[in-house]
Amino acid sequence: MKTLIKSLFISKDLSDLSVLPAFCQDNSIELVAQSFISFEALPFESHLSPSVVFFSSIRAAEFYLAQASLPINCEIACIGSKTAEKLKAKGLHISFIGETAGEPAIVAEQFKTWLNGRKVLIPSSEQSNRSIAQTLPVSQVEELIIYRTVAKPLTIQPCAVNVFTSPSNFLSFIQKNSLESNQTIIAWGKTTEKAIRNAGYAVNATLTYASEEELVEVLGKE
Repeated sequence: MKTLIKSLFISKDLSDLSVLPAFCQDNSIELVAQSFISFEALPFESHLSPSVVFFSSIRAAEFYLAQASLPINCEIACIGSKTAEKLKAKGLHISFIGETAGEPAIVAEQFKTWLNGRKVLIPSSEQSNRSIAQTLPVSQVEELIIYRTVAKPLTIQPCAVNVFTSPSNFLSFIQKNSLESNQTIIAWGKTTEKAIRNAGYAVNATLTYASEEELVEVLGKE
């Protein structure tokens, strides 16, 4: 993929980006950064004392910590390095960090081995794909629905490259926008790739580590 592209859309707000804006500026690429979803907290109660709490995103952590304290003596696990960085910035110690956030099935198997039969609490969205929970025995996991994802369909200008960062963002996007065969589509990970393909679109590239750094590397390849 060449950096001769003229325009790039990513389904993240500009305030959530740290690397991509500079890359686009250096390569004279018009950047359109816009999230197509918002989030609402849901009330919850958890009566268990798990050995581990697993966060699939920093958003799940923020909604959980806003309403609850971490169980005493529990360990924290998370989907990948970017979530870990933000959790560490909150002063939390992370015991397990997934290596391939863009491929949650791989993280799930690694986490299952690391967990070694202990009980885990997984705070998540109402629209969760359950990538981690579905690999574990029901008796070993408590899934806690703590927030919902709300679609914000908007119309934007067509861009040469379109980067979708979640299934929800993609599904909200196509409510008011179309994608043509000459437009490049990049999926933030396997779960997003699956949603795009299920809607009948081709995916040109899928990120493994789900990071801006990886995206810039993909964009810079000839």
